[in-house]
Amino acid sequence: MPDQSSREPVSATHQAHTLRSNEVTVLRETLKVYEIEANGTEMVMAQMRGITDSRFYPLVLLFLKTMNFVEIRLRQLLRRPAPSGPVTPPRVPARPDEPVAAVGQDLTLPVELEDPTPVHAPPRYERALRHLLHALKVIVRGNSRRTSPRLEANPYYNWNAIYRQMNDGVRTHLRRRMELFTHDTKFSIVMATYNTRPEFLREAIDSVLNQLYPHFELIIADDHSPNSDVRDILREYADLDSRVTIIEREENGGISAATNDAIAAARYEWLVFLDHDDTLVEHALFQVALEIEEHPQVALLYSDEDKINEVDEPFMPYFKSDFDPLLLLGQNYVCHLTTVRRELVEELGRLRSEFDGAQDWDLVLRVSERVDRSQIVHIPHVLYHWRSHSESTSQSSDAKPWALHAGRRAVVDALARRGVDAEVREVDNTGFAQVVYHLPENPPLVTIMIPTRDGRYLGDCLHSVLEKTTYPNFEILVIDNGSEKPLTKALFNILNDRITVRRDDIPFNYSALHNRALDDCRGDVLVMLNDDTTITEGEWLTHLVAQLLQPGVGAVGARLLYPDGRIQHAGVVLGPNGLAGHVGQFHDARDKGYFGRIALASEFQAVTAACLAVRRETFEKVGGLDETLKVAFNDIDFCLKIQATGLKVTYTPLATLIHHESVSRGSDQHGEKYQRFIGELVTVRDRWGFEIARDPYYNPNLSFHHGLFHLAYPPRVTPWYTGIE
Repeated sequence: MPDQSSREPVSATHQAHTLRSNEVTVLRETLKVYEIEANGTEMVMAQMRGITDSRFYPLVLLFLKTMNFVEIRLRQLLRRPAPSGPVTPPRVPARPDEPVAAVGQDLTLPVELEDPTPVHAPPRYERALRHLLHALKVIVRGNSRRTSPRLEANPYYNWNAIYRQMNDGVRTHLRRRMELFTHDTKFSIVMATYNTRPEFLREAIDSVLNQLYPHFELIIADDHSPNSDVRDILREYADLDSRVTIIEREENGGISAATNDAIAAARYEWLVFLDHDDTLVEHALFQVALEIEEHPQVALLYSDEDKINEVDEPFMPYFKSDFDPLLLLGQNYVCHLTTVRRELVEELGRLRSEFDGAQDWDLVLRVSERVDRSQIVHIPHVLYHWRSHSESTSQSSDAKPWALHAGRRAVVDALARRGVDAEVREVDNTGFAQVVYHLPENPPLVTIMIPTRDGRYLGDCLHSVLEKTTYPNFEILVIDNGSEKPLTKALFNILNDRITVRRDDIPFNYSALHNRALDDCRGDVLVMLNDDTTITEGEWLTHLVAQLLQPGVGAVGARLLYPDGRIQHAGVVLGPNGLAGHVGQFHDARDKGYFGRIALASEFQAVTAACLAVRRETFEKVGGLDETLKVAFNDIDFCLKIQATGLKVTYTPLATLIHHESVSRGSDQHGEKYQRFIGELVTVRDRWGFEIARDPYYNPNLSFHHGLFHLAYPPRVTPWYTGIE
């Protein structure tokens, strides 16, 4: 009789207990092989990034392109073929009696075909001049604003060509997979147009009509464009393909009104939202249909995205987190490509014109309140190209400032619907929203637990907490693990009436010290705080506790800075460095991170216990910290245990502290300490191997080399895998 577990599906929530032991072993071994292979490639790419991040890189590239252009022109003048390159196909005979070239014969294409100019490209001298001016600007201001992948450091361009190259073999494979679909999934793609540039509009429509997955309709509502060329193009496509339906509005009503007209005309179960100047990749609808096939209960799907410039070159990919409702309050990271059940959109009253400019953000917020988060699926592939040009928000938020305000109002409205007492601020005109939660009328008592053994920075830590913290109801419990210096004892005497000191002389065990001190904690909220931290902002504890008290939150971590102002911790992602990596480490404190991940509150699999707030009942429910993990990774294990209860671990950038990072304990990289460090690492990897291999908050297209959100070489996922290989 077969093993019962062999008939159980692998859990979509990434819990290892649903896997058989041999499957877990295979996953771990696969991860080890991947890490070994990827590390070498990562080192090479790190060196390349160092070169391409130079201010002078665009000028060097421009020089090489100029030399290449000169070479081509000289060869055309001299009628000489280029050096050996890819073999070109034989030339088709112009006459029936003309022989086909034999094997080994010169098969060079005619000169006029060697360097074709793109259809929409400007004359070469104009483009060269524009590139020269751009290169000079980069030399002056650096690579901080990247708008020209042709000239700037753009490893994604080559990465995309290596790992995401479509070809006839892939097309055949995907079509074979479509034949096995059991659900009759059909899409209604809705688009609103208004004075769209003709070439962009054609590319957008063509990208839909060229989809591998054929079961769709495209409904385009023109919002009374003054430019008659737009309507002429739409009518042309409607005559060309019966799947295209055109709605010509008699007055301009805005994007929501126009899109709602398209929604009203939709016939199929699924709505797909497409902007009038963006494009879909060829396999976009196939990937969405495949996810619906595998997750029949799904209500909303979204994908990764990138940007394309005016000559269709991709850059700036956004490899996103799986669904994170906390991050969604800070930004509309769902955005593109969004697919929603039509029935659900109708129930919610479609799009709302009062939020034009952020109408899609408002819709996703409302959908997320109506469905379970398990019904929201993230597709970790770039399926959507967001057009970047001077009139779009993809290039600059200054293009549509009213859209930024609409986004903030959408978040305010969502919090009001949910009954959450909070303030919403804009983040430096970025379009991001920062939610500042308010405390209840009677804030809970907080016990701040600070373990120490003659800590060098203990005095600074205690004085900064006592003098700067504005939270109205807290106590400090110092866990003294064998301090001997007179200065430490004098400090305890001076602060005797403001702190409680618990003496515990056991051999250092971070986990045991906290667990054994629990009986001396009176607070309903516990804050683990290292003795080498310093408070810089008075409301740090207020922000930690206020976010912790939100429904479903199990723990909250802070943003920690090195003394020189660089970031030490802004959340933890699993997988990098063999186990985990700190988000944003060594970046400037002003850095907002990968698409705002440092600047915005969000969920993570773990945060560091150097500053971590948790409810006492949660601490007790998970059994506290694991005492077999004496020094390292006990916080990772603790956070994953909290996640296993169904609660979420979160991060807030509003609580910012200085952290000297374990100066009182010394380095773990030598002797017995290193052996202990490796043993604890192996323990956590064995216990949580599946969660480490697939962190839902860290996209599989991103590197395991560190937690800085660089491209993975190779990625741990491919759009060509469909489950039948």
